[in-house]
Amino acid sequence: MAKTKITMFLDPELIEWLDLNRDEETSRSAYLRILIRKDMKTKSRRKTAPVAITNDKFSSPVITADLIPDDLKQYSDLLIEWWPIRKQKGGSCTTSVANRIFKTLRSFPSQDRKEALEKAITGGWKDVFPLKKGYKPEEPKNHPNQKVFKASEVDLPPTLAELNENNANKFMEDF
Repeated sequence: MAKTKITMFLDPELIEWLDLNRDEETSRSAYLRILIRKDMKTKSRRKTAPVAITNDKFSSPVITADLIPDDLKQYSDLLIEWWPIRKQKGGSCTTSVANRIFKTLRSFPSQDRKEALEKAITGGWKDVFPLKKGYKPEEPKNHPNQKVFKASEVDLPPTLAELNENNANKFMEDF
């Protein structure tokens, strides 16, 4: 391979940097060739990813309400808000995945769908999960065996105001 001679003019600070970073055995021109070769190698390693053109409506991080099935339209705001989170977390966003998510949402009781989507948004989840019921069943508020305290049902000693001073002394002597 034939070499071509070039002439290069450098500012004093560039020459100073070259002298500080090269070995004593390496000339300035050899060091410049080394830098150029390194740059060529790094650029040859960086391959541009081929741009895949797809007609999949769900591949975008932003979806619209018209892509959501009619039976889940009431949750469209939550689904639209959650879809970019799913994409950002590395979840695949395709029509088949969207259909699987819609099927999963349909399997939840209707009262749990909204809460499941809200938890997926706040938790930054890639998927929606069924709600976990608590380990302890919730106590009913008006249980029939619940004891209610009523002061009228309890025998309380009379107050000092009810007893006058003389009766109070007698009452205390009995104890």
